[in-house]
Amino acid sequence: MHGQESEAYNGYKCGTHIWFDDDGNIKDEHTSLPITTYMHAQESDTYIGHRCGSGSHILFDDDGNIKDKCTLQSITTHMHTRESEAYIDHRAEETSGDTSLSEICGVGNGMSPRLQKKKKRSRLRRLSSIDKDEEPLKKLILPGMVGEMSTDITKYWYQRYQLFSRFDEGIKLDEEGWFSVTPEIIAKHHAARCGTGTIIDCFTGVGGNAIHFSEKCQHVIAIDIDPKKIVYAQHNARIYGVADNIDFIVGDFFELAPSLKADVVFLSPPWGGPDYLKVESFDIQEMLRPKDGFSLFKAAQMIASNIVMFLPRNVNMDQLVEMSRLSSRPFAVEIEKNYVNGRLKAITAYFGDISLPTGIWHA
Repeated sequence: MHGQESEAYNGYKCGTHIWFDDDGNIKDEHTSLPITTYMHAQESDTYIGHRCGSGSHILFDDDGNIKDKCTLQSITTHMHTRESEAYIDHRAEETSGDTSLSEICGVGNGMSPRLQKKKKRSRLRRLSSIDKDEEPLKKLILPGMVGEMSTDITKYWYQRYQLFSRFDEGIKLDEEGWFSVTPEIIAKHHAARCGTGTIIDCFTGVGGNAIHFSEKCQHVIAIDIDPKKIVYAQHNARIYGVADNIDFIVGDFFELAPSLKADVVFLSPPWGGPDYLKVESFDIQEMLRPKDGFSLFKAAQMIASNIVMFLPRNVNMDQLVEMSRLSSRPFAVEIEKNYVNGRLKAITAYFGDISLPTGIWHA
């Protein structure tokens, strides 16, 4: 905040600070240096305050009341945990519609979007250059997370409303779910493309696709080998009011496949984590989990004549064409590029009658 000299305390001139009493009333004015706000997590006492050069603080109790005061100096916004004595700068640029950590603390960073981008790039370079031997902060909890997650999840947390528009109603994701769930707008598009019959989501994860399939299809079967993911998928489906429309199964898709029949099989297998972007071409024969893409496709062929695969944006396109020829009667194939906000997010391949001539979709 910064006001004109003629305005009464709309803001504070650089070089001065105001002392407040416990009720928030101005007590005195002292010369000091510019400040910023930080959030400090401590085992016995969590508080928000301003640290000065001597290491003293304005302390707050759990109800937000001031416990102590001092002369203040400049510091940047940080989250600090005692576990590793490391700091993470959270001045990253926010995705449109999201709430930043600085907003959660009740302060704005006052930076232009251009400067925010520059700061974000600088922060990412610093984090990437940290020596592993120094053991930097590895875990953190952000609002809405069900537990501690690695710091790599932060960028996905900024995109939480793209993943689930009803995130604030209690959506649950495990760490893998944060970087593997289909963005909601793409999941809705998949549902619109897959018809109204029976569909099997073979690697449902935390339920992002299954939720929207249930809004279009008569019968949805959601499978995952991880019981925890199925629990989260059921919970998330209840938030969207569609839990009763989905049959959730804990099991190995490859073991279940011979006993399944459907109109459409949807395959969104694990991509091996965020590292898939480090390669120029994603090899579905070597990099997909739990088995290679060709084995997945053969298993899906036993279930339905229409197969949909959701894959990384850098997938090897030639392999998809090769896959369509595995059957004695080659499948028609449509390779669709999925764009969100002008950025290529992923590739969806449609095999069978479900395929269309067009191959680009924008949201």
